[in-house]
Amino acid sequence: MQSLQENAKNLLDNNAKKGKDYYYTAPSRKKYPHQWSWDSSFHAIVNARLGRTDLAKEEIATLLSKMLPDGTLPHIIFHDRSFASISNRILRFYWPHSGRSPLVQPPVVALAAKEIWEQTEDTRFLRKTIPLLERHFVWLTNMRRLGDSSLVSILSPWESGLDHKPAFDPLLGPVAKLPLGRYLVLYTSEMRMARLKFNGQKIAERGYFNVREVLFNTVYALGLEALGAMFDAVGDTYKAKSCRTICESVENAILNECYDTDSGLYFDVDVRTGNLLMEPSISCLMPLALGNVPDDRYKELIAHLTNPEEFWLDFPVPSVPQNSRYFQPEDKRYLWRGPTWINTNWFIVNGLKRHGYDDLAETIAQASRDLTQQSGFWEYYNPLTGKGGGAKDFGWSTLAAIM
Repeated sequence: MQSLQENAKNLLDNNAKKGKDYYYTAPSRKKYPHQWSWDSSFHAIVNARLGRTDLAKEEIATLLSKMLPDGTLPHIIFHDRSFASISNRILRFYWPHSGRSPLVQPPVVALAAKEIWEQTEDTRFLRKTIPLLERHFVWLTNMRRLGDSSLVSILSPWESGLDHKPAFDPLLGPVAKLPLGRYLVLYTSEMRMARLKFNGQKIAERGYFNVREVLFNTVYALGLEALGAMFDAVGDTYKAKSCRTICESVENAILNECYDTDSGLYFDVDVRTGNLLMEPSISCLMPLALGNVPDDRYKELIAHLTNPEEFWLDFPVPSVPQNSRYFQPEDKRYLWRGPTWINTNWFIVNGLKRHGYDDLAETIAQASRDLTQQSGFWEYYNPLTGKGGGAKDFGWSTLAAIM
């Protein structure tokens, strides 16, 4: 374990990028040299847990400093445009703020800030950070609740962090079925949104991609819970209570609106039709991380998690169950269609510990450590063989060192 943690520190240091007004850890030095919102938050969590809290603070401060004026926290930030590929420079010309994406990702940033607080009890850090976190969560609550639900919408598969998840396929149209067609659809849909100035309400009115995604909303709820704890820490009990109230309403909405009674799983909602997107994936298990899932519902999820025909493979937990027609553990064209990812394992392990399933949590944590010790820190892993895939020396896979 000690050697794994040292290897994790070395990787994060090697992937670190520092300039006049920024410090962040790139997911990978070559393939992903920019700052990504949820990647950066995971990196900060690892650094904080490994005793490098100053680096964690600097990373989160850099991320939050690039928040857009309205509270949008960009999912990609180009601090140094020389790192950007020609295609990125051409295809991202429509971003309203140069070098900063108008899209978002799951708000792991609040979990990172809470981790830093727990490791340092630095009230000054909290007082500087909470107002920015609050601004982002207010933006999510006000601008991405599109309709009569407490759940927030994502307006592009990129916002889910699970870019090519099979559940999104029916919403992307026939072009997405062509070789590499999904990439074309994602870029062109972003250009359509640019014409509407990325206004969520207008995008919803046009009938574009609009999904209440389970993983995103689970992280939204966990972030609200974390923000409430941080407000308590600085003595603002009113805002702490408000965060907990909104968190409870989001959790209840996930449990009621995303639940499929026949399977016991939780599926994304297509806001345009109100229908569940009935294609199983790792998202369906994400309520394992929530705090208020009834015991019988939780046991239903455990049954799916531990089913060897679904998610309980040699190296759990795959992003798509083995019995899915989309299970492709080594497909190099599209992501999140079979491989095991360490960041989703981290959420599941934390949730299992929270609910007293310590042995099951340790089994997944040990499998995650085995993957990184045997194969190195890869972007993802084959759940049958343990072979690493995607980008090598990938930042968030260092989460295995703190499980």
